[in-house]
Amino acid sequence: MWWSELEAMARELASLQPQLDPRADISPQATLRGAVHVGAGSRICNGAHIQGPVSIGRDCLIGNHALLRGPLHIGEGTRIGFCSELKNTVVGQRVSIGPQCFIGDSRIDDDAYLGALVRTSNHRLDGTSIAVHVDDQIIDSQRDKLGAWIGAGAALGVGVIILPGRIVAPGSQFGPRIVVERNLPSGRYRLLQHLQSQPLE
Repeated sequence: MWWSELEAMARELASLQPQLDPRADISPQATLRGAVHVGAGSRICNGAHIQGPVSIGRDCLIGNHALLRGPLHIGEGTRIGFCSELKNTVVGQRVSIGPQCFIGDSRIDDDAYLGALVRTSNHRLDGTSIAVHVDDQIIDSQRDKLGAWIGAGAALGVGVIILPGRIVAPGSQFGPRIVVERNLPSGRYRLLQHLQSQPLE
């Protein structure tokens, strides 16, 4: 199951050695602690805080005041916006994560786009383990923390919230402010808005 990839990542990064490519642009106002690997051409902006083990590929951008908490793998060409927080996540290549997002205990595949303020919920309020719907089966992940699997090329608008254990199908588009409560087939989704005009007083 897809959450086993998080466990595999954690095992792999347990032996990560710190390595900062001399061709990376790392702000002196950024904080890097523990085992952090930064690839060539990547830029770490002012105020970013990275707590290893974290592996950042080539040509990435880590925005101002972003918080990255390992274990965390970030693929090549990925961009993470201002004040976003990521933890225990596998991020693919060429992923775009907008400002002030929270991504935890999740998998994000190549070329996904997350607008500002996208949030993955990663635990249940009642504290029980998170169930995941896979095909026609309901599987107990036996995890009390599990976010989402966001498929390749998916695009999530501003303020989208994904409930724990959900799967966003590859290529899907979700308009602003949608709460993803269940797994949906690949498609385009938007909220309908009804506005009522009233005279100004």
